[in-house]
Amino acid sequence: MRYRDRMATDDQPLGLSIDIGKILKDVTDPPRRTRGRSTSSRSTNDMDAAMRRAVRAELGDVERALRDVAEEVVRLRKAQEALADKVGKLGR
Repeated sequence: MRYRDRMATDDQPLGLSIDIGKILKDVTDPPRRTRGRSTSSRSTNDMDAAMRRAVRAELGDVERALRDVAEEVVRLRKAQEALADKVGKLGR
């Protein structure tokens, strides 16, 4: 078994790129329908519909949470830039 390489020990920050828009689009787009679906009983269809409603409700919660995370990331980046500016002024 091969383990991945160690993280670098230098103090250079590593970038992290998260495309929240793409994640939300992938999650919220309706699935493609497949053909040739076998007929099923009414109770199965009712359960499927209930499951789809529950999943949609959960996806709404996930979407809100992802937006909150994205807003927090933006806030932290701004705070980091402001701190870097202050440190840069102190070094002069």
